[in-house]
Amino acid sequence: MAENSSVNLALFATQQKLLFADFFKLYQTVARPRRIFVIAADANAVARVEKLGRRINKTGFVEGKSFVEMALLRVPISFRDVASRIEKWVSPTRDEGPALLVVDMSWGLETNSATANFEGWPALAEALAQQSELSIASLYNRRVLIDEQLLVALRGHPQILTSSGLVSNPHWLPSRLQTRGALREQVDFWLGAIAPELRIGTSAAALHAAEGADPMWLLRRSAEEPGTVYLDSRDRWKIRCFGRLRIYRNDGSQVNWDPPGGATRKTKTLFAYLLQKGGHGAGTDELADLLWPNADDIEAARNRLYHTVRYLRLALGQSDRRDGGRNYVRREGSRYVLVPPERSWLDISTFEQLCRQSQGHIKAGASDEALICLQAADRLYTGDLFEDIPVEYADDGERDWCWSKRYWLRDMFFKVQRDAARIYLERSDYSAALAHCQKALAIDPLCEMAHAEAMQVFKAQGRREAIDRQFKLYLDSLKHFDNRPKSASLQELHRKLTA
Repeated sequence: MAENSSVNLALFATQQKLLFADFFKLYQTVARPRRIFVIAADANAVARVEKLGRRINKTGFVEGKSFVEMALLRVPISFRDVASRIEKWVSPTRDEGPALLVVDMSWGLETNSATANFEGWPALAEALAQQSELSIASLYNRRVLIDEQLLVALRGHPQILTSSGLVSNPHWLPSRLQTRGALREQVDFWLGAIAPELRIGTSAAALHAAEGADPMWLLRRSAEEPGTVYLDSRDRWKIRCFGRLRIYRNDGSQVNWDPPGGATRKTKTLFAYLLQKGGHGAGTDELADLLWPNADDIEAARNRLYHTVRYLRLALGQSDRRDGGRNYVRREGSRYVLVPPERSWLDISTFEQLCRQSQGHIKAGASDEALICLQAADRLYTGDLFEDIPVEYADDGERDWCWSKRYWLRDMFFKVQRDAARIYLERSDYSAALAHCQKALAIDPLCEMAHAEAMQVFKAQGRREAIDRQFKLYLDSLKHFDNRPKSASLQELHRKLTA
């Protein structure tokens, strides 16, 4: 590789502790930059990585900063701010030779905002490499990051660092195609990379006109120009379903559910229901029955539904014009379908992926990686699913669109607390283990797995009286919930621990 050329590469690793060590070992066979900048998790990680960097750059410049210092954990995250900080950091030493920026990409799990906006990084890395003559190395731990993030990484960097050196990435897409390219344009780019004669120069306008039937839920493409090279397309939503139903736009603003004349609770319920129904949508009679179950006149209920749909569209920013404006709630015959902007992010999906991934790490005995996933899942769960949807709509026995999933996700959250508590117990960090037990018990005082883990922590501490007190708390809680029968397994555990 020419010494004065900049690259935008990715490294895919499987061990968090060796992430930077593996990178430097491989990269020094490719190039030896005069200046090395590293972005790591915290001050301790920065110190370790600076030491590694100086081993291969004994006479050059090596400096590190944390995720916080580089605004990667700012909420909401601003890639414009991140870019500004990077440029101010590297520019004073510009005359000292080629520079390399190495970034631990686990920042994408540190905050909910980082997770939701993770796909903005490749465009930023591409712009920095082009404009600042700065080589960018993004380090992805395959055992920590979720599938959606790894797919972003695979498409986001033109080169991948392997044991054989730098390899051209056949799955790479320029940021302009990732953020606003039609699917056909992306296919043409990939085929053209295989052989130039396979690329077809079809106009973008013609391509977008044929994409109305794209079935990919939440992955629809948009032709709209992004505001800046550092930002995703303006229409992308971040949909938060845990706790209060919230939709954040890219500028950080929230959807206002209370347009003048609208019924907020019904508008929110309609959105939540259509979101759960996905690309299939729901029929007008089905929706009318959900929102007005006691209506005597079905025609009157339908008219009310049309009124609610109109106010939902207004809340989402959809105009009544028929001149090609955004169509977020689409009418298809006798059905309505929710059509979020392209690549919108949903907290439920990420939460479920993190929970599944943590289980794989636990089975493999990789507690460090498991804890990273568990902590990220813990941050995402900010309350029960759609907790501000009125109970008369959520507790719908006929359709069961919310209630069962709400309790299933709550149970997953309890298991997150249990698994995190067990890892901290193994590390003798008793206060952290008990804190996770208390998180679960704050939601459900009868959560058996939380009581069980708390008693195990007290056993490890040799606190017999605390074990008895925890079991008594469980028994007292039973009295406030219709005197439910005692858990046989919890009674047996109490007996064993106090024997």
